Amino acid sequence: MTRNVIAAAIAAIFFVAPAWALNESFLKDAPVSRLGEDEFKALWAFAMKTLDTVPDGRTVEWKATKATFTSKLTPQRTFTDGALKCREMTIDSDSGDRQMRGLYTLCKKGKDWEFKTLK
Repeated sequence: MTRNVIAAAIAAIFFVAPAWALNESFLKDAPVSRLGEDEFKALWAFAMKTLDTVPDGRTVEWKATKATFTSKLTPQRTFTDGALKCREMTIDSDSGDRQMRGLYTLCKKGKDWEFKTLK
C-alpha cells in the first residue's frame, strides 16, 4: 500500500466515521482528503499533542498551510478504562466545500493514542 492510501485510511477512521460505517465511496467526500501527505502528518501530530496536553472543554484549531482545510479539536472527557487513560474528543473538520464532525474515543497505550475498539 502506498503512503497516501494508508494516510487516507487513517484519516477516514479518525476524521470521518466510525469504523463500522466505513465504505470506499465516502473517502472522496471527506474534508481530510484535501490534505497532502505532509499536511496530514502534521495534523495527526497536532491531534496527538492535543490529546496529551489540552484540558477537557478547550477547543484548539489547526489550519493547513497549502490546502483549504481547518480542523477544530475539543477534548470532551478524560477517563480510565482499566489501566488505560482515555479521552473523548470532538473533531470538526472543514475544507470549504466539505464539512464533517464526530466524537471519537482514544486510549493511550504506551506513548501512542489509539482508537478505542468496541468490545
